[in-house]
Parts: sequence; C-alpha cells; structure tokens
Amino acid sequence: MKQQMFSLVSALVLAAPLTGTAQQQLQRQLKPNELATNLAGVTTIAAPPAGFNPLNASDQDLEYYGFPPRPNETAAPKAFASWQKAMTASKYRVKPVLEMTNNFAGPAKLKAGAAPAGGSAASSSNWSGYVNTNGVTKYGSTSFYYVIADYVVPIVRQAYSKCDGTWDYAVTWVGIDGWGSGDVLQAGNEADAYCSGTTKSTYYSAWYEWYPYGWTRISSLPIVPGDDLFVEVWGTTSTAGHAYLVNYNTNQSVIINFSAPPGTQLVGNSAEWIVERPGVGGGLATLANYISDYFSDAYAYNFGYSAVDPGSAGSFPVTMLDNSGNPVSYPTALGANAIWMQDEGSARY
Repeated sequence: MKQQMFSLVSALVLAAPLTGTAQQQLQRQLKPNELATNLAGVTTIAAPPAGFNPLNASDQDLEYYGFPPRPNETAAPKAFASWQKAMTASKYRVKPVLEMTNNFAGPAKLKAGAAPAGGSAASSSNWSGYVNTNGVTKYGSTSFYYVIADYVVPIVRQAYSKCDGTWDYAVTWVGIDGWGSGDVLQAGNEADAYCSGTTKSTYYSAWYEWYPYGWTRISSLPIVPGDDLFVEVWGTTSTAGHAYLVNYNTNQSVIINFSAPPGTQLVGNSAEWIVERPGVGGGLATLANYISDYFSDAYAYNFGYSAVDPGSAGSFPVTMLDNSGNPVSYPTALGANAIWMQDEGSARY
C-alpha cells in the first residue's frame, strides 16, 4: 500500500540513463574504484579487496576504499571503539539502490522570533533529541567534521484513537547543521505507520539527505524494527557529503557520496542526534507513535579531532511540541553519550 503512493513518474526518471555528456562528466570525476549509482552525481565505492582490514589500514586507504574517518584512539577511546565495532561488522558492502522523495527532514523549527538556544534546554515543533553548537559562522577548521551514533530502529504504530486512513511518520537520524542554519547533512531511517479500520501497515527504510533536498531512500539496505544501526555522516568539503550506514544484524554496510544542493554550503555549526516529525505533503507530518528509541555512542568531531557528545558543554536537549504546544517527544540523557528518546504515545495534532 505504501509503495503505491510513490510516484511512478519519479521512478521512471530515476531509472532513466544519463545523457552522454553527463555520463562523461561523471566518469571523469570517478576514482578507479568509485561507482555510479542510479542517481546522477551520487556515487559509492566498490567493496575493498579480499583480506583488506580497515582496523589497521592507513587513513588514506580508509578514504580510498570508502570507510568513514577513524576517531583518535587516544583522545576519544569510546568513539574509536564504536568505529572499530562498526568497521568489524562491515562484512558485506551493498551497492546503493536509491529513490528520491519529496519528504523533508529539515532544520529545527522554532517559535517565530525565537533565537536558537545554545547550552540550555529548547523546544521545537519538529525535532527532539540533543544538539551541540560550536558558534562557527563559516565553514572551516573548527566546523564539525563528522557525527556518529548507534541506535535501534523503533517499532512504530498509529495511535488507535486516530486511525484515520493516513500515514504517520517518524525519522531517526544524526546530522550536521540545521540549528540556526538553513541546511542539514544527515542520514538515518524513516519509520511510518498507517491505520484505517482494521487495516494496519508499517514502512521502514534507511535514507540520507542534504536539505533542502528531500531524503533519498536506500532500498538495497533493508532494515526492520529492532535492527541495530551505526550511522555516520561527514563532509570532506563544504559541498561534498558522505553517509556510511551499518546494519549490525545483517553485517551489511553502504557508503554514499553526494553533493550539496545548488547554492548550499555546509557551515558545521551544529551536530545533532534527533527523532523528527518530517515535512510531508507541504506540512509537518503527524509523528508516528515510535514508543522509544535508544541512541548510544553518540559523538561528533571537528577537523581538529576534538570530540563532543550529548553530555558535553554546548549540548542541550530539545523537546518536540505538537501544534498546540504540548510535548510529544523528548530526550533523556543516559550518561554523556547515550540518549533515551520517548514519545507521548498519542497523536494530538
């Protein structure tokens, strides 16, 4: 039922081959082991040769073979341990099969005239989670470089009191920018719920996004509720983004390289770990009843390899409010680098 709602026109456009000129331009930019995907300008990296071990590889080889940056083992041993666990689990590299959407996990929406908070509790009509801000105003060496977390794909449903024949949405992600800036570089998953009478359905998909583009589903990396995901996004320039996801339950991983939307540049002034009710159909969706969601090993790094987490100075919790100003999703810190996300369990929009 969910798939029937997707645009056939969009599917045909995504499947259409590139023009000769576009193909030549893309081919000139590809590394020897870089592969085009079914979306123009989006690439992946071929699986490394047999016997390649990312745990003892050089930084240059890690980048060449499509692995995410390695945290500093001495400066941030917990972040390094999380990276090491994810790289060990990356046994089967998946070639991305991608589907663009018109759904948006966008910047935090604050009350009109409200300035972005820094270091104190805040509220938003679309975000709940933790945010760390660094005061950066322009992309540079002190900008956030990458952000990571492990989290469990939640089970979603639509509130029984609602059950009105529509879809509800919840997206879980890690990202850079979006708190006081107009872009967000992010990756995670959606978890959607439908209910009409006795008919109930759910839909789950991994995705990446660079807002103001909508999110792009990664249909070749299947996920189900209860799967443990490692997600990392990073930028190598202000317009070059990367997403790396690992499903610990299947030992599958995917690497995606993509560019910023035209006219958009990364600032690197905020890092976040978020559950969101996204923009769908021109307005904010009703938040799916996701019950709870657990983040662990939540870290962010700048280019100087200085690490922060939800417990660091400059981090603050964000509570999601419904259209009437009631809290519907909120975070609880569990130590410095773990978050317990919970919703109110009812649709009050």
